[in-house]
Formats: sequence, structure tokens, C-alpha cells
Amino acid sequence: MKQTLILTFLFLSINAYSQELEKPIIDKLDSQIEKYIDGISPGMAVGIVKDGTTVFEKYIGYSNLEHEIKIDKNTSFNIASNAKQFTALCILRLIEQDKLALDDDIRKYLPELYEEIEYKITISNLLTHTSGIRDVYGLWALKGKDWYELFIVNDDAIELLQSQTDLNFEPGKEYLYSNSNYILLTEIIEKVTGIKFKDFSNSLFTELGMENSSFLTNYMAVIPNKARPYGNWNGWREYPIVTELNGDGGLFTTLEDQLKWEQIIQQNNGKYLSTSIIDKSQSTIENVNFDNYGYGLMFGKYEGLDYTYHDGSTGAYNATFFRFTDKNLSIVIMSNNSNVPTNYLAQQLTDIVFELDINNDKYPSVPKKTERLKNIKRIIGNYQNVDGTIMKISENDGSLFREIYQREPVKIINEKQSLFHYETNDKLKMNFSNIGKEQQKLTLYLATQEPSVYHKIPTEEIENGYDTSLNGTYFNEETDTEIVIEHVKNANYNIIKNGRKRDGKLITKDYLRMMSSYKIKVIRDENGDVQGLNLENGRIKNIIFKKQYV
Repeated sequence: MKQTLILTFLFLSINAYSQELEKPIIDKLDSQIEKYIDGISPGMAVGIVKDGTTVFEKYIGYSNLEHEIKIDKNTSFNIASNAKQFTALCILRLIEQDKLALDDDIRKYLPELYEEIEYKITISNLLTHTSGIRDVYGLWALKGKDWYELFIVNDDAIELLQSQTDLNFEPGKEYLYSNSNYILLTEIIEKVTGIKFKDFSNSLFTELGMENSSFLTNYMAVIPNKARPYGNWNGWREYPIVTELNGDGGLFTTLEDQLKWEQIIQQNNGKYLSTSIIDKSQSTIENVNFDNYGYGLMFGKYEGLDYTYHDGSTGAYNATFFRFTDKNLSIVIMSNNSNVPTNYLAQQLTDIVFELDINNDKYPSVPKKTERLKNIKRIIGNYQNVDGTIMKISENDGSLFREIYQREPVKIINEKQSLFHYETNDKLKMNFSNIGKEQQKLTLYLATQEPSVYHKIPTEEIENGYDTSLNGTYFNEETDTEIVIEHVKNANYNIIKNGRKRDGKLITKDYLRMMSSYKIKVIRDENGDVQGLNLENGRIKNIIFKKQYV
């Protein structure tokens, strides 16, 4: 039997809320949420706030499977990166008190960081992920350490960043999400206030009436009514994390507190915080070249509606909030179930609340014509789009797979002739054209997005790379990491990092890929001799490994 609990006052006052959410809408919301939770399993808490009032609350599943404790309004979840908005709120409070400014260079407060970087790195850069500072989680992964299994605190992150002498890019020139930015903000808050970040943020939560919200700074601390995190690996298993990092995440809170925060934002009556702080907290930041991220918030459009949002995921905890400011409506989802796709569920609930036509196709879903495909080997290879993204089509036991950097390989299924669809999404089509010709390409089709074209990379571009010139040992001082490259055969290489051997593939003459995540560019001198490697993996870029010569 599905275990659900809707706040009792909702039943008692359904008519009062009927002008906001009619009962058929509430029934659809219930039904959609219940599709994800069945039996005795971890669950979630979901709430909707409209015009400053909570109009929907639902608690489903269990916070503790061992003792079969159900999730309710007192259950506390880790909302991961959704916590960034509250770290940013602390910064806004200090700005209002004239204790710091958005344009301050962070080295005014943290002089030991990036002493050799001549560019200004501002607090505004940290808030908007335009600093170029590498993500500490990516750096730990490069060093061969799984952060979630380590006993690490913010000081460990600061120490790791102090060893970095370069950035992903020049501050302000690009946007790249990095958790390091918000960890550094907590350090700046402590330098300015002279008190611990947790204490400063707790005082803010007290002002807001969010008494059950606090950043975790001791993983062994007792958190009342804590939802334990579970993943499903041949049965439910707890997903323990011993890290104590916070500011970028690490906030435990209840749905009741989060809905209170949404009410404060929508009402903005100056009762808790100044109207100026609330307004700024929900806006983009001036003098920043990118308007997709502000004070711990992402900005975008969903089905033509402007909204702010954020997702958070750490271990088995997942959380998402959507704010439709023009509609004065917010959706909040928090889960301790790794199988719950909170962002996708938030989209589904948005469709129900606004009664959106989700089948409104905007772009071609299939090509106008297809070509005869005599042999699948003719379409195997690497394809590149105008943005430089490389997609590989590979074969394994007679089946074709799409491989792309930072994503899991996906099997593609042949529909007819040159047309395929993804095994994981039959609406996502892939068509090959000009097969066997100089301008061979593949095009992705999905009715909700503009077709995307990838051109095949000619084989001759990498033929000269099939040699031993890349063999050798490479070292990066910033992370104290060694990489050894050994040529195997043709485009195949062994890449040994931290003592672990991985398969490497030469994609173009000077571009290696290790697994699906690491991109490695070869650095050569004017004579064409290999001098080093430039490594990239998601949120870390421009990591230089120098070739070691005996």
C-alpha cells in the first residue's frame, strides 16, 4: 500500500484553496508523485506555495527503513546545492551592512590564494560561477580520491585550492559551475564577521523563523528526524557520507522551513528581511556578462515561462525548487531516494499546475528523408558539432552506441535505413546523411529542440597520431598527480593515473579521451615534439601535466 500523508489542514480547508488549486489538479499532483514511491521505500516531501500561501503539501515514503519511520513535516533532508541560495543570502546581509562589496577582490580577505594570478577575482565572480576557480570535487577525483568517503572539512578544500596556481579561465570571461566558489564564500564570511559560518547562518535562519534549518559541520552530529539517504543496489542500501563540507551544500532542513522561505519571498513585506535584500536575492547580478546564475539561483525558461530554479544532489539526497515569479508560485521537492528524479518531477508537477500542453511539438521530430545504409561500419567514427563537442559512434557485438564526453554510453536502435533512436528515449532520433561522402554527418532530432548537426571527423586527421610519440610520464604539481601513457595499438592507449590503468582513445591527432570523462589535449613545441598534456574533466580545466624527461 502506498504510504502517503497530506497535511490535515489541507483537507479541512480544501474549499478555501480551490481558487488556487482545484481538487482535480490536487488529485493529479498526488497521482504523479505516487508513481515514484511504492511500498516500504525511501520517499520525498513535496510542497507548493501560491501568493504567499502553502496550497499543497505531500509526504510519502520512509525516512528510516530500518525502523520504518515515515516521512512527515518534521523530517529533515540534505538539500545539497539548493543551499547555495542561503550562503548567498549571508553575503547579501554583509553587503547591506557595508562589511563587503560585490566588486571586492577575494584576496582582500584570502590573501594566500592565487598570488600569481594578476586578474581580479571578485565576490561577484564567486556568486555567479564566473571566477574560473576549479571545482574541489573534480580536483579530488583527479588525485584519485572519492570525496564522499573522506573525512574532509572546508579547511581541506581551502588547502587544496591554495595549491592551485592557475584557473580554468580568466575571471568574468566564462561561466562554469564550481562548488569551490561557495566554499570560499563561507571562508570570506568568517573572515569578515569573526564568527563561524554555521553560527552566522543560524542567526539568519532564526530571523527567518526557519528553526529546523542548519548547515552540517559534524557528520556525527545528531540531526532530529533526519531522513537517511538510500540508493537501490539489488535492494535498498544506505548511502553514508562522512564529509563535513558546507556552504556549497550540506544544509539540513525541513519542507516546512523551505515553504516558509518561499512564503517570505512571495510576500516580501519586510517582516523578516528588508525588501531590498529579498529583491536582490531573486535577481541576476549587475555587471556580469552571464545572466543564467545569480545569488545561488539559476535563471531560465520552462515552456515559455520565466523561472528561477536549482537542483541539488549529494549521495542519495536529491532536491529541486522551481520559482515562477510572474505567477507567484513555487514548487519544492526534497527526497532521500536516489531513484527520484526531482527536476523531472518538478517539470511534471509544473505541467499539471499550469495545465500545459506538453505535447506541443516545436521542431521537426524526424528528417524529411533517410538514406540507404548497407553496412553499419560506414557510420562508425567521431562526429563534431560547431561548439567542438565530439560524439563517437561505436560498435559492440553488432550493436551501435553513442558515446559523448561526461555522459554514459547509450545504445541506438535502427528504425529504418539511416534513422536511429536512443534506447533510453525513442523520441530522440539520430539520422546519418551523405554516408560515404566527404561531408558525412549525423543530425539529432527532438520535437522540443532545434536539430543539432555533427560532421564526421576524417580518419586521416588521426592517422599520424598512431605512434609512440605520446608515450611517457607526465606530472602536475598543483595536484601532485602523475599520468603515464602507453601506446597499445592504432588509436588505443593505456593511461595510468594514480596507479590505476584506464583505456585511452585517440580522437584526433592531439586529443585523447580517457573513459567518458577526461579530455586530454597534447601540448607540442614549435618542432612538433610533445611537451605535456592539458587535461579537462567537467568542472576542472587547464590542468597542465609536464612531460618528464630523464
